[in-house]
Amino acid sequence: MEKIHIFTDSASDISRAVCEKYGIEIVPITITYDGHSIREYYDVTPEEYWKVIEQAREIPTTAQTTPTQLFETYRAAHARGCTHVLGVLINAKGSGGYQSACIARDLFYEEYGRDMVIELLDSETYTYIYGHVVVGAACMRAQGETFEAICAVAKSRLRRCEAVLGVYTLKHLKKSGRISGGAAFMGEALGLRPISLVAAGGVEVIDKVRGDKNVAAGIAKLVKKRVQGAAQQTAGLMYGDVPEERVAELERLLREECGFAAVERWPIGASVITNTGPLALAAFYYGTPRE
Repeated sequence: MEKIHIFTDSASDISRAVCEKYGIEIVPITITYDGHSIREYYDVTPEEYWKVIEQAREIPTTAQTTPTQLFETYRAAHARGCTHVLGVLINAKGSGGYQSACIARDLFYEEYGRDMVIELLDSETYTYIYGHVVVGAACMRAQGETFEAICAVAKSRLRRCEAVLGVYTLKHLKKSGRISGGAAFMGEALGLRPISLVAAGGVEVIDKVRGDKNVAAGIAKLVKKRVQGAAQQTAGLMYGDVPEERVAELERLLREECGFAAVERWPIGASVITNTGPLALAAFYYGTPRE
């Protein structure tokens, strides 16, 4: 009989309550700032980190999960008698966590053999965009689905999930080197707010709006254009330290303009906020399947 272990890294932004309910293991990413090191998920909540990044003297840095951490995940699962392990990791183009998981898997097979199947998926995305796929896999496990079925559904969902991201300031993108100082200066002077598509391993600015009040509308416009079957979907609304009225406006637009059956809110955690800054707002959904 199959005994399945499911894990992900802390950048998936799954809440502690959900992880405990469904038995999902979180492997932490370490964040260092002003001489302090903390473990995402275990040592800091998203809301606490939003304050940290604003007060930090230097740009915080994130350290990928290591082969040693992930080998211990496999070893502990094997010791509990697990027959299968599923891991879904942060975008391999933006972090080395997936590579670390693969290295650890090879080391585990060398030492323990291949009687425990380890399936690793590169999510090609960030935050709860893939976190919700992990939660879906854990729900299927609780319902008694087979490992093969769980992996097939997870892969299908990862091929279809996308997000549209808006930020209310260019300060942190400039500090992290993602845009030049000149571009940030001009953007701020003109009141421009970039709107990015997060999909297929990339984050690409595909639109700009002028002024904070237009960010939610800019996100919703692009979501409406790209979503497939909104009436059968629950949209994910991901937010940083954004005023409630901005979050509520996006939720309203996702329901009324885009036609989603429901909307769930999820705070954005440290790994993503380190790069976007805390003034970020996004919506995720299923679009056209990618090859």
